[in-house]
Amino acid sequence: MKQIVRRVIDSKGKVKIEEIPSPVIGDNQVLISNHFSLISSGTELGTINKDPIEMAKLTLQDPWMRNEVKSLIFGGSINETTDIIKNELFLLRMFGYSGAGIAIEVGKNVKGIDIGDKVAYAAQGHAEQVAAYANHVVKVPDSVSLKHAAFFTVGAIALQGLRRADVKIGEWIAVYGLGLLGQLTVELLLAAGARVIGIDINDSKIELAKSLGLKHYINPTGDNVIDSVMKITDGKGADSTIVCAVSSDTTIANNAMKITRKQGKVVFVGIVKMELERKPFFERELDLSFSRAYGPGSYDDAYEKGRIEYPYNYVRWTEKRNLAEIIRLIEDKKINLDPLIDSIYSLNEAQYAFDKIKKGEMNSVAILLQYKPEEEIKRKLNIVIKNKSTKKNVINVGVIGVGNFTRNYHIPNLNRINGFKIRSLASASGINAASSAKLYPVDYITTDYKEILQDPEIDLVLIATRHNTHAQIAIEAAKSGKHIFVEKPVVMNFDELESLKNAIMENGIHFMAGYNRRFSPISKKAIKFVTQYPIMARYTVNIQHLPDSHWTLDSIEGGGRLLGESGHFFDLMNFFVNSKPIEVQAVSLPFDEDNKTGLFNFAIQIKYENNSIGQLLYTSLGGPKIPRETVELFCGNNHVKISDFKKLYLNNRKKQSKGGMGHIQELEYLLKRLQNGNYSTAGEINNILSADWICLKAIENLNKFAK
Repeated sequence: MKQIVRRVIDSKGKVKIEEIPSPVIGDNQVLISNHFSLISSGTELGTINKDPIEMAKLTLQDPWMRNEVKSLIFGGSINETTDIIKNELFLLRMFGYSGAGIAIEVGKNVKGIDIGDKVAYAAQGHAEQVAAYANHVVKVPDSVSLKHAAFFTVGAIALQGLRRADVKIGEWIAVYGLGLLGQLTVELLLAAGARVIGIDINDSKIELAKSLGLKHYINPTGDNVIDSVMKITDGKGADSTIVCAVSSDTTIANNAMKITRKQGKVVFVGIVKMELERKPFFERELDLSFSRAYGPGSYDDAYEKGRIEYPYNYVRWTEKRNLAEIIRLIEDKKINLDPLIDSIYSLNEAQYAFDKIKKGEMNSVAILLQYKPEEEIKRKLNIVIKNKSTKKNVINVGVIGVGNFTRNYHIPNLNRINGFKIRSLASASGINAASSAKLYPVDYITTDYKEILQDPEIDLVLIATRHNTHAQIAIEAAKSGKHIFVEKPVVMNFDELESLKNAIMENGIHFMAGYNRRFSPISKKAIKFVTQYPIMARYTVNIQHLPDSHWTLDSIEGGGRLLGESGHFFDLMNFFVNSKPIEVQAVSLPFDEDNKTGLFNFAIQIKYENNSIGQLLYTSLGGPKIPRETVELFCGNNHVKISDFKKLYLNNRKKQSKGGMGHIQELEYLLKRLQNGNYSTAGEINNILSADWICLKAIENLNKFAK
């Protein structure tokens, strides 16, 4: 199928039309054959206009990110640094978020939508087919055209702005900015019985709003905004001001305050530069608020992916209910959309459409892209790549999951090692696989990982998907007779651990987990100083506190930081201790649904069969200037210290300052094992899985402690 994408290195305003495999849906998704998608001119043009310099400036504003960039430049090898920069610049990025079409496949957990239904979707890009989550999909009545339904995401954004302003019948509401979002806001306000003042520097947009019913309007280029609003409202000011503009003009935010009555509200829906004056806020006791996307649920991964619902009685207007309400308002003809449509272009004319927006040549405020579903686009789950790998007599690899880490490390390293050949890449949306296939030779890309498992030419499967899918895919791979390299965590619970162990043993394949730190050159040197047991091992991890919405904190997909990341640290301690863990104790700072601190701050102690003790201190209470990972070994009157796998000390004397995390070394080790036919023994499998066993025991211990 065809999809519109962008790249950072493309010149400003440029888009690309790429051939991408059709998406495969999950249980909470709907596959939609697209008829129309709406170009959100402000958001999307701003997105494709960003160049590498602008992106770098945004990144370096964060002290943690500055430290990460510094570590990247000075900590990794030249090859690793080059690979990461190249991959980020050439990554194909989806954009677009509003459209409508026909449901052609429905996940088993989706209610109220059947194959063949007209639907509108949010949060998916401009493509011939999209896989949207159920909470972003609304059924469209027969009386509503799909052309109009394609507006529903932007409509819901406007509606949420009204809800944040708590609009009442008869109130004066000023709308600052009359682009697409502003026009829809005006129409919704008029439908709600408000008295509306439209403000824009473009006379044609004011005329458009007037044709939709706007009676009061101001052009700041010729009128004094503050005086004009006061005159219209008999000196009182607007009850609320909703800012829909996208601008770097600092006067907009300050004018919004000055035109709003005492104890009124200012709601920011658009994006404007804010250098706020304190006095107007103080004197008027104004409420300032921001409206986020389409309503409650936005950016909550669990809600957006359909795993939870917000109770109707407590969260009356979720993002899905706002989306559905827009469709109802369109059906009841409370919103007039035809005057907003400037033009409709085919997918192949997308660049012309974006150029028209950029040049300001639109006669109205909205452009739609139209697809040709009547030609019945055939679902194609894989695409053969022209730049096929030419390596011979090698281990053929199928990569399942092409996230950032895999793109930046595993794929370049597999390509660099002569004994491996990347035969296939599988990613859920297809875009990441297509991005990497442009940089590295592969035979085909797919959105269905089962094609890799069924491919008789593939010897090794590298699994790097979301955490909750690792074990199941690995079990399927073992049953398919494929050798396995799986990223951490290997399993999410004890049942998966036993099932995977049995599948590996029953099928006689080689198994390896992505615990790379034991393969680091510094770790290999450090273990030479461990000459006496028992030892005391202390591992300190200083990390950044992630947003509560980060997918790794989700109990279903990510499992939390302890399960999601700590296997690395336990495996390295296992490597140094060289003994079986037999007992685990764990404590953490408090955590619950409202306070995630404990998920980032815990201490784990492990007792080993040879009486050694390992300790992990994992915390977000440090800062970006402190090393991320520090390993200390106390043994035989020696103190061995590793700092961020860049420096090695023995009794406070530096022994080595060149290191690396062991990413390429672990794959080189794997290649030798496969080439020699030296596959996993039961002892090795137990040793690998013991890191996950420690994670699960620690979680079990914490749950008891919490009770």
